[in-house]
Amino acid sequence: MKDKEQEEKKEEKDLENNLKNPFAGYLDNLKKHKQAVNPVHEIVNCYYKMNGWEKMPKDFYTGRYAYNKLASEAKKLYIACSEELDDCIWALDKMKYLAEKGGFDWSIITCLKHKLK
Repeated sequence: MKDKEQEEKKEEKDLENNLKNPFAGYLDNLKKHKQAVNPVHEIVNCYYKMNGWEKMPKDFYTGRYAYNKLASEAKKLYIACSEELDDCIWALDKMKYLAEKGGFDWSIITCLKHKLK
């Protein structure tokens, strides 16, 4: 009986550990290395980096990939995540995974349309 209870507690503890945000402390770490950090700009920059678009030609950043459009989406995501940059980056990471797994195209705003809790 005790073994079963211990096993259940261990499984619960493992589940709790798996659900912790891997990006916790991201903003604090970023502030150590950069002078002025704007969370909205950081979300857009992470989105570009996740997709390998940080060094594209200037004409690439128009229309759907325009910085001002993505910044607007990033601000909405930032507000929806209770202004926690760590949670925003985690949402981007989850959406990237889901998009790769499901074979669909995504943007920052897509994170708000999916329940990523």
